[in-house]
Amino acid sequence: MTGSLPTYLARRFALLLLTLVLVPSLSFVMFTLIQGDATSPLDLLDELGAYLSATFLQGDLGGERFAGDTFARTRSAFEIIKDGFLVDVYLLGGALVSAISLGMLAGTVQATRPRSFVARAITVATAFVLASPVYWLGLMVLLLFAPGVGSVAEIPFLSTVGGYRPPAQDPLRFLEGIWLPCLIIGAPLLAACTRMTAAQLRSALHEDFVRTARGKGLRGSRVIGRHALPAAAPAVVALIGVNMNLILTNLALIELVFNIPGGYRYIERALVNRDVDLVQALVLESTFFIVTANFLADAVQGWLDPRVREGEGLR
Repeated sequence: MTGSLPTYLARRFALLLLTLVLVPSLSFVMFTLIQGDATSPLDLLDELGAYLSATFLQGDLGGERFAGDTFARTRSAFEIIKDGFLVDVYLLGGALVSAISLGMLAGTVQATRPRSFVARAITVATAFVLASPVYWLGLMVLLLFAPGVGSVAEIPFLSTVGGYRPPAQDPLRFLEGIWLPCLIIGAPLLAACTRMTAAQLRSALHEDFVRTARGKGLRGSRVIGRHALPAAAPAVVALIGVNMNLILTNLALIELVFNIPGGYRYIERALVNRDVDLVQALVLESTFFIVTANFLADAVQGWLDPRVREGEGLR
């Protein structure tokens, strides 16, 4: 008998909260030891408790714990993260949605029409994306095709440097400024989803339940959409959690390349200037994104495949 979905989700949510506290705590301890501020284990525990209290109870992301050892900032670490948080969410959400949806679409084409020109083109494009760093992709697109910059052709409605606008201020400019960065950030995940979808779908198309659906006279598109794709989806969704670290790295690089006002564009400056307080805030934000994405991926997997819940309950 399989475990219930609510029980499974409750266990995963508890693990999410534990990770959200544990990762910043370990990071804080390492930075404190590097700085050489703690003289004894008890002092270290006291400082860790003060940091966790300031971060999770007072909401000031550490209370400027390391401010004396960093360069002067005009804003606190909390203000920097708060101002860029929604932008990071827009970019991350757009990257994940485009990567999963386009990846599953491309993988479906590869699995159902393997000898077509489109399938072969997708294979070449996938290999190219996996071999290309995202910052290079973004830079090449800007130099070759961006409006006012492109040396080959200027493509209308293409995102360009400094083109981001808040959605409440100008929705059309917001879409123009964000769609290409989202696509580039999610490009490696898109390629991985394409390959995984194609492999899983090829296997699912030979399963007995798919043959039965075809035997009942269902159309090919309905068989794929209602039967084969749901069977292939859990493995594809699992790629989200595996690739979140890479996606966040790409997010920081693309915010720099396109000059998008997210929080991660300050990571280079924070590291160069040893702004540990801001680095700690970015570690906390990254941990939040990673554990949330993994929780959502686990929830979708548990919903689509009861065997996932059963395996969790047997541990």
